[in-house]
Amino acid sequence: MKAQKNSDAGISLVEMIITIAVIGILSALVVPTIGNVVEGSRRGVAENVMQTLNKATREFGHSQWDLRSTPIATSGGDEMLILRTLQWRDPDLSGELNPKGPFMRNDWNPATSTSDEDYRVEWTGSTWRLLEPGTVGAGLKLVFDGSDLGTPYIHDPAFTPVGSR
Repeated sequence: MKAQKNSDAGISLVEMIITIAVIGILSALVVPTIGNVVEGSRRGVAENVMQTLNKATREFGHSQWDLRSTPIATSGGDEMLILRTLQWRDPDLSGELNPKGPFMRNDWNPATSTSDEDYRVEWTGSTWRLLEPGTVGAGLKLVFDGSDLGTPYIHDPAFTPVGSR
């Protein structure tokens, strides 16, 4: 007669320690990589917003007039005024082949920021440039959770766009 082995369905202490060590090594390698992926994604979204603003500025220039103004480095007020100009729709639709706007979505309502911890887009006087964290300057604050999208901005009937005729 054969002796029966008593086999418990479990793992030994050595196997558990090895498993924990492997998980620890893998997490030490993966966690910093995930942080880099998130930061790279934020930078990509920020560059996309800057490119969209520059495209809207060019389209505005083709349809209306060149947007040129002296940038104000210490505030985000000029950036907000340029954005509102890009969101504006010219009420005079007579005799023009080109669209009269808006050239930028009017439900984007960013805040301004001078914090060097934020991604910001800054108006240079004729184009937009990206200010990354660690860079000094003022501009439209870029957020990545969609909290700056929502209610469409309604222009006052007396709104005067930047550089209007």
